[in-house]
Amino acid sequence: MNDREKNLPQLLAALDAAPVHELTEAENNRKEHLLRTVMHGAASTQPASPARRRRPLIWVAAGAVAATAAVVAVSQASQSVPGSGGSLSSAELASWTGTPSQLAATSPEATVAEKWCVKALGSDYSGKSVSYSNLDVRGSITSVVVTGGTTISYCLTDKTGQGMAAVIDPVKKLPSNAIEVDSAGGHGEGSTGFNYLVGSVGSDVKAVTLHDGGRTIEANIQNDRFTAWWPSAEPTGSASGKVVLTLKNGSTRTVSGDSIFPKG
Repeated sequence: MNDREKNLPQLLAALDAAPVHELTEAENNRKEHLLRTVMHGAASTQPASPARRRRPLIWVAAGAVAATAAVVAVSQASQSVPGSGGSLSSAELASWTGTPSQLAATSPEATVAEKWCVKALGSDYSGKSVSYSNLDVRGSITSVVVTGGTTISYCLTDKTGQGMAAVIDPVKKLPSNAIEVDSAGGHGEGSTGFNYLVGSVGSDVKAVTLHDGGRTIEANIQNDRFTAWWPSAEPTGSASGKVVLTLKNGSTRTVSGDSIFPKG
């Protein structure tokens, strides 16, 4: 046996990662600290879980979720949810009026619409107290904005139990004479087609009149939010004509239908 072979145990011992003596308390503490630091760094580099999508547009016919035919989206709130069923009937849409009739929250029509909307978005409003605004009726179809916690939705419903529920954005702070759409959509075609627009207005805006395909639509304005909907044989989710803003001082401001949508 040569000298190298004789010294082999010592050479192997020098390569051993294990300490040749018991660690002191200070060394143990440093080891634990290093381990926690490494583990924390590894955890922080893991990809974040994908954000939960906002509850999207829902079509309901006689209590069942129904499919959208043609939805033009402005925000996340206007995506469609697959399902089965129909849309607002041609008979109900035929009763539409350009000027809405305001409703009290305790009126029979409002009560039906409020319950319908809360039920349609049950998982979002479950266990929460809710408030209602922008209540109106055009013919036999009622529309309402429902707020519960951080969830805000716009609903349309008729007397047959059909309707629409779409989660919308909070009111934006705009210049006093401005208007901006935050959610819009088009559904159906021919006698069952219609558009809706929901958005914010500046504090000096008293009235909004939209024009589309020969129709004149007076919007409902409350708490700096406007809502409007109207029948359309070829719904696009927009107003093709001019939009007239009437300000509180009596003056008017006319803009194009395209200009009221957010840029970019």
